[in-house]
Amino acid sequence: MSKLFLAVIVFILALTPVKAKTLTGGVGLDWPLLSQYERTETINYYREKMFKDIPRKIDMSRFEEHEKDINYRINRKALKKDLRKLGDRELAGFYLFGKLLVIYGVKYIDDKDNVYYYNAMGNLEYVDILDKPHDRYPHIAYQYNDNGKFIGASYYLSEYDQYVYDDDGDFKGRWYFEKMYDKKAKVIMKRKLP
Repeated sequence: MSKLFLAVIVFILALTPVKAKTLTGGVGLDWPLLSQYERTETINYYREKMFKDIPRKIDMSRFEEHEKDINYRINRKALKKDLRKLGDRELAGFYLFGKLLVIYGVKYIDDKDNVYYYNAMGNLEYVDILDKPHDRYPHIAYQYNDNGKFIGASYYLSEYDQYVYDDDGDFKGRWYFEKMYDKKAKVIMKRKLP
């Protein structure tokens, strides 16, 4: 009787449709899995792509209307509520100790060639000038401070994956989603994205 019972159970299981979770493709963060040699080679590869004929100083008068974020109170409130997408813009917050807002970025939907970074009081600190619209990847962002001095560059593989360098071409880190990794694959900074 027990063999018959077991055979019936196996038969029922064989006829029952199985619901399997479908795995979707995508590349995860490979940075910690690479050898130090491979990470160094990758850092050098992106540096070579970016650091050619970069203007070291620009005229900031073209960004005059962005010297003060006219929506800074609204943007700060949105960031406190973890709202990252507002009608005409997206916000990214950069925090000290995970709580104290230091800088926030504003990416306007109708201005695809620049990203603006403001201090907590809404004053322009940096501007990214992009070589392609911010919704096309890969692209390069050249960053200038409020005086128009070149201070660094980033190579955007995607919205959430960037290689960041200072003005001398020294590697600062790789952003992957909300964490920045150094050349040894250690987390050194965090951010909140849309």
